Amino acid sequence: MVRSHAGRFAPVPIWLPRPSRPTGKRGFDLLNRTTRLFFSIALWCIALLASETLLFSAEVLHGPPLPNPSTNQKGMDQTVSLHVGTLTPAQEYAGEILAYLLRVVLGLEGRLESRPEWKIKGVDEDLNFDEIVEVMTDHRKNQLQLMVLDFNILDLTRTLYYYDERLSLYKGDFSVASIYPAPEFIAIRLLVLQKNHRNERIDLEALVNGPLLDPGLKPSSEDLNAMGLSPNELELIRDIIKREPRIYRYLKSPFLIKALYEVGAIRGGDFVTRKMGEANYKRYPCRPMDGSYRPDAVKILFLPSIMREFQYEKSGPRFPPYGFKATEFFKEMVKKLRDEILSATRAFLRGELVDQGETGPGLSQRQWEMLWTLIEGEYISFYIEDQRPLVVYPENASQVSRDVCPEADFSVILMGENIYKAIYFDRARDVYPAVDRLYVDMMDIKHSETEEETEKTARFICSRLMIRLPGLLQGLGMGDD
Repeated sequence: MVRSHAGRFAPVPIWLPRPSRPTGKRGFDLLNRTTRLFFSIALWCIALLASETLLFSAEVLHGPPLPNPSTNQKGMDQTVSLHVGTLTPAQEYAGEILAYLLRVVLGLEGRLESRPEWKIKGVDEDLNFDEIVEVMTDHRKNQLQLMVLDFNILDLTRTLYYYDERLSLYKGDFSVASIYPAPEFIAIRLLVLQKNHRNERIDLEALVNGPLLDPGLKPSSEDLNAMGLSPNELELIRDIIKREPRIYRYLKSPFLIKALYEVGAIRGGDFVTRKMGEANYKRYPCRPMDGSYRPDAVKILFLPSIMREFQYEKSGPRFPPYGFKATEFFKEMVKKLRDEILSATRAFLRGELVDQGETGPGLSQRQWEMLWTLIEGEYISFYIEDQRPLVVYPENASQVSRDVCPEADFSVILMGENIYKAIYFDRARDVYPAVDRLYVDMMDIKHSETEEETEKTARFICSRLMIRLPGLLQGLGMGDD
């Protein structure tokens, strides 16, 4: 299971040398001056640290003041044509992350302790987009009236912004470590939250194909009923699209549509059903990484989930085949983890076959080496999906593994740094031995803190190998006559 890195780097204690005890009046005066000097330095350091801490906290919550969002920008007073253009591969992936983030900020996913507050935060707020933008971007306002102070989602949102910086609260200004996404998404969250509390659902097909973008067209009551919206709710969506036109294209993201349907925000129908059918990873198959190609080999699958370890082109030719390229760091960490799994498997199996003495076969060292060479080369294989990142968490992990690599026996889901903080794991349900998969933080691999995960994977491999052991020993002439 993944672990926190909070204790990895211990704070460095401040140590001041204790002056030797001087004697006489001159020594006493020197002691007083020295003591006063040290206390002055210490107080100055404490004050500086406190001011820096308060400044950082303020920037995390609010960031620098932004221009008045109601000020017209170029083209903002014109009807925006959004029926052309598609999301880039990076934006498509951002939509997949956004779908999971939506579940978290509605209190349906994420850490259990944060869910109750997410389920009600902002449920009675006015759906006025200009006011929402002002609250979220003006440091004099209180953002906590609309959002929960949930630092567990910080790395999740940073990963989201990496793939589409316009989804960040400060629209790509990464000098500010805000945990909150763009005001447009926050407004959508408030709309969905309030509709859910009233047990109302939006007809997404009528919305995206209706009089959404023409501010000069006043929808009839029949139009509003068809969309499942009030006049104020439609005006909110129009304001969102006007300020950030690409949100319209995100509203057609299969994964986001699936999330909206599953949280109870939208109605079903042919359009929604078709889009939800596209919300899978079947078109991104795994590939053999190394090891055996035998169909009866134990197959271990590596899946990348919610990480920034994939490069993409913002313009110009795209990386084949899906627009992404894994970083060298990702490749190195996967190889390191594979080697650690093999090493743990070798040690565990050797303990069962060589070191048991009278309770086991008692293989000689030479026999053991022959057996391990056969097993490593013929009966263990590694597969990987490394052409693009995915979004995998306990509720969809089984389906994703089947979609990407149905032949896999065991899945190792690799996550970006600290992403696990935004996910709830039930050890009795979500990880091996309850299921044939587990989750690993990439930074745990880097810092060689994967002993628990590699041991569990090795035990799974050995459980499969032990079934085949009599036949393997017989083939090597080591079985019973």
